[in-house]
Amino acid sequence: MASALMFSIMNVFVKKMSQTIGTGEIVFIRSIIGLIIIFFVMYSLKVRLSRRDVPLLFFRGFIGGVSMYMIFYAISGIPLGDVSILQQLSAFFVLIISVVVLKDKVPRRSIFPLLIIVLGTCLVIKPWSYNSFSFYAIIAIISAFLAAVAYTTIHAIYKRGGHNAWEIVFYFLFCSTIVGAISMYHNFRLVTQPHDIMMLIAIGITSFLAQTFMTQAYGLANQILVSFIMYLGVFLNAIWGYVFFGEVMGILSILGGILIIGGSLTLSISKAQNLKPKKEILKQRPDETK
Repeated sequence: MASALMFSIMNVFVKKMSQTIGTGEIVFIRSIIGLIIIFFVMYSLKVRLSRRDVPLLFFRGFIGGVSMYMIFYAISGIPLGDVSILQQLSAFFVLIISVVVLKDKVPRRSIFPLLIIVLGTCLVIKPWSYNSFSFYAIIAIISAFLAAVAYTTIHAIYKRGGHNAWEIVFYFLFCSTIVGAISMYHNFRLVTQPHDIMMLIAIGITSFLAQTFMTQAYGLANQILVSFIMYLGVFLNAIWGYVFFGEVMGILSILGGILIIGGSLTLSISKAQNLKPKKEILKQRPDETK
């Protein structure tokens, strides 16, 4: 819950700052602040960077950095509630990647939730209405896809072993800093107002806290429970959007959000059931292990 709260507050700061400076600059400063914090964390914990899977770590870092840039860009153009809903598509894309790239089979029980998620996405972005259909929404969907690629890469890195979670976050922040620096090259504006400086610092701190709380949650609690609670962020983003920016979610966005979240939860539960430990299966069928 603390992680969902911190992410939603960060989005408010991002949307507010996007009215005065470019997205690239926000990504750059946010990443620099996080990089400084994690440097001291790794130093205090005596965590060293390994020499294994460096190309894979950089790939995950750059993919995550571009995804963050896109979601910040989307926040500047469409309601916070809609952005938060479209971010939940990452669960849908993770399944697609596992089928297309990793050659996993689609469980029959997953087909209906997938169709529900597609329907919900259409309700949110409204492709049939030119006035409602937005380029920012497409950017948010691409960001969700890149996030899914990053999640899949993280899984591959952990599967290889020998890596610390702080190391993976370090590469993400380092690459995000580069992404931000490149994207702000032609659109840089020196921030001099104390109010703006404080908000940029707040973006970096709230983002770091959100990532830390989320990592702890997934490490200490059931992942399905954590995933369900993290959907609190959709509600919080919609509330902050209304309170601070006068954004009101339409009925179609609300219905689409319900479908996307419900379908994503069903996919997560289905995936967890399919990952039943092999040892448990062998215990249930001892005769077939000979």
